[in-house]
Parts: sequence; C-alpha cells; structure tokens
Amino acid sequence: MAPVFHYATARQANLWMKLFRRYSPFSADQGRALYVRISKEAVALLSREPDQLISLGCGTAEKELLFYEELNARSWKPDWICIDGSLGLLLEAGRVCQNRGKAVRLVLADVLLEDLLRRLAPREGMARLITAFGLIPNLSPDSFLCGLRTQAAPQDRLLLGVNLAPAWDENGQSYWASAQRILPQYANPSTRLWLTEILRDWGLRDMVEGYAMKAIERGGWIRYEATVRWKRNREILLEDGSSVTVLGGTPLRLFSSYRFTSGGFEQLLRATGFEPLACWTVPSGEEGVWLVAPSSSGTGSTT
Repeated sequence: MAPVFHYATARQANLWMKLFRRYSPFSADQGRALYVRISKEAVALLSREPDQLISLGCGTAEKELLFYEELNARSWKPDWICIDGSLGLLLEAGRVCQNRGKAVRLVLADVLLEDLLRRLAPREGMARLITAFGLIPNLSPDSFLCGLRTQAAPQDRLLLGVNLAPAWDENGQSYWASAQRILPQYANPSTRLWLTEILRDWGLRDMVEGYAMKAIERGGWIRYEATVRWKRNREILLEDGSSVTVLGGTPLRLFSSYRFTSGGFEQLLRATGFEPLACWTVPSGEEGVWLVAPSSSGTGSTT
C-alpha cells in the first residue's frame, strides 16, 4: 500500500501524530534542541537568500518551522510552502504555524508528482531551500532522490532527514543488531493500531489475518515491514469496476520503512546526483539530517 493511504483520514492522522510525539527523537528535549542548532548552522551555510522554502511531506511542520524562523532571524522572508498528501496533517501544520504567527501556504498534493517542484517555481533562476524530513525512509529512496534531482536547480539546497541504525560497520552484524534493537519502536500496539486502521476503512479487516512487523533486508538496506495475509482466494472489487485476484496465504504489505547507516546514505546521495555539504545526527544516532546540493556531474543513477 502506498504510504499516503495511511494518513488519509482524520483518525489516521491523529494516530500517526501520537506515534510521532512518542517515538520521534525530535519529541525529546535533546532532539528538539538539536534541530534548533541544525537550523542555525544549516542556514548559516546557505550562500544566498532562498526565494522559497518548500517543505515536502511536512506533516505537522514543527521541524520545518524552526528553519523558517531562523531564515526570518536573518531578515530573509522566503515564500513558505508546506506540501503533504494528508489533509489532516496539513491542517495541523497550519495551526502550528498560525500559533507562532508565521505565514505559510498549504498545498494538498502527492509529493511524488513528477513535476511538483517545477509547478511551484514562478520564475527561472530562483533559489529554493527544499526540506524532506522523515519522508525518504517510507518511499523507494533511490527513485525519490533521482526524481528530486531532475527537478533541482544548481542554486537549490536541500535538507533531507532520514532514520538511521547506528552501526560501527556499514554492512555487517552491528547494522543488523542496531536495527533489531530499534524494532520495538515499530512492533508495538500503537503502531499496529495506526497501520491496520486502513483495513477497517477499506472493508478488508475480515479478509486478512496474521499481522506481523519484521526487519528484513532489501537491496542492501534494512527496512521494517508490516504485513498481513489474505485468508483465502478472492476477487477484490475496485472503484473503477475492475478487480484484483488475491490468493489465500499471500502477504499484503501495509508499510515499510528503511533504516540507513550514515555512510551508506551518503553513498546513496552521491549515486543519485547530490553532494553532501554537512550532516547532523541526534544523540542516539537514530536520526540524521543532511544539507545537500545538486552535484555538477548530472542527475545520478543507482543502476
């Protein structure tokens, strides 16, 4: 299932916000303080004033707000645009910004639209600061980054946040052990309630069984996957009148989320056409933020 479906209703958005405020490093005092420092240091590294601040997959916009306020502290007033596929989260972002007296444009859109960033650029040559915090792990990371690179101009700068599994080696046992240690942040009743809400909404709850959350390896990366199994063979009718055949016992993947190592993510950035300029990690090592620029070598390729 596409990630956006898990944020579609107000109840889903509220369930996710409870998880974010319980498990995200940002919700702890140390994590928030670090993001305050990151905002100051990242903005200080910008070579020119951005005309736009574009926040992809903004969620509640609490992280992005810190960067906007730091830009304002330098008397920079970019046009701030928050984009998310969830109406519930966008409305919460609007409330958070309004409470701090900050003007923001809210855009309800799929962040995977191929020409999304081009549509938001009113003129050629403008500089943009583009943020994507917590968005990359739940997508196909290489495809998403390559898509960003095709739309990014040389003068753009991007702040990319990812979930990490801190490990002393990039591909060995410590990476796997770290991912297993973090697994309870995903394998818990609250996350299960959020991820299975879609089954009730779509009328699928009685058709599946065997919910499981596991850490698995995919393409050299470790990711967490939540799955259920179809109880029996059946035809699932779709809204357009067509149908899909499912086989009893086969899995339906509800959710996946990658955990990178720091070095591995930097390799991925370079392979997809970005040059890392600076990075920061929370004290636990479980979350990182990279300031990157489009590389001059081209769009990059992971093949």
